[in-house]
Amino acid sequence: MLGDLQKVLSRAEQYEAEDFTRAANLLLVSQFLYADRPLHRDSYFLISSHVDYFRNLFEAIGWSLIYQPDEAYLGVVPQADERVLKLRLDESLLLLCLRQMYEQKLEEFEIQDGKAFITTDSLLRLYENLTGKEIPNETRMKEILSLFTRHGVIERGKADETDPKNIPLKISPVIRQVVVEDYIGQLEALCDIDPEAPNAQDNSQASSEESTDETA
Repeated sequence: MLGDLQKVLSRAEQYEAEDFTRAANLLLVSQFLYADRPLHRDSYFLISSHVDYFRNLFEAIGWSLIYQPDEAYLGVVPQADERVLKLRLDESLLLLCLRQMYEQKLEEFEIQDGKAFITTDSLLRLYENLTGKEIPNETRMKEILSLFTRHGVIERGKADETDPKNIPLKISPVIRQVVVEDYIGQLEALCDIDPEAPNAQDNSQASSEESTDETA
């Protein structure tokens, strides 16, 4: 790998070895990087300019690199049998709801720059309707939103002063990498949902780069 890096650096004089290390570390910590986020921008463009090098680098440590230039993001997911993220039930169910909302916005042509705009109120309404379970309390919801934000699944906006608990959210297109068809089927079984119900059906196809999750 060091030899590969030296070859890359010889053709990219504007970068130092530390730039590659910094970009790789940021991607591992964040899991997904976006071209339109100031903190991600430099690392995003460095990695996107040297996709083959970083793909080989991450494959060597058990990760697959995802690069979606049309939607201006890239990320890493564990390979093959390692693609299992242990989640608590409420986290898993909320991920399903986010995927459902993203697909609905997509069908209604309400996606902007690859992102779907929703609020926590609408998310929790769907959660309650879809699962029949009690919604997470305010403290727990903040924990879950922080988790999803760290992994690049959502972005949180600033709530209106007149409705401070209703937080605007942007669902990132990586939701389709995180929540895939077989995962949705598993959650439908957990919730005892009819797969043919309008809010429960998912018709998307999982790609070979997408990851599957399961509840703890």
